[in-house]
Amino acid sequence: MRREDYTAALASGAAARRRHFTVFARPNGLFLARIGIIASKRVAPRAVDRNRAKRLVREAFRKLRLRLGGMDVLVELRRCPGQSFNVEAGAEIAKLLEELGARPRS
Repeated sequence: MRREDYTAALASGAAARRRHFTVFARPNGLFLARIGIIASKRVAPRAVDRNRAKRLVREAFRKLRLRLGGMDVLVELRRCPGQSFNVEAGAEIAKLLEELGARPRS
C-alpha cells in the first residue's frame, strides 16, 4: 500500500475498534486484499513490541487473506503490548479480520 492508500483508508472511518487495534477497510478495486500496519512509537516505545504486534497482524491477515479479497485493510496499534499480548491480541485481531471478511461487500 502507498501513502495515498493509507490516507484513503483512514478517511473512510474505522470499520472496527477493540482494545489493542483499530481496523480501517475500504474496497481497492483489485482481486486481492492488501494490508497496512500502523504501529507508532508513541503507543509502543520499544521496537521489539512494535515488531511483535506487526508479526501477529501479518499472520492473522495471511490466514484470512482470501476471505478479504478486494479490500485494503489498515490496522492501527492502539495499546502497548503487555506480557499476555501474544495470546490476547492475536485472538483479537483474528476475530476482527474474520468479522471484516464476513461482511457483505458494497
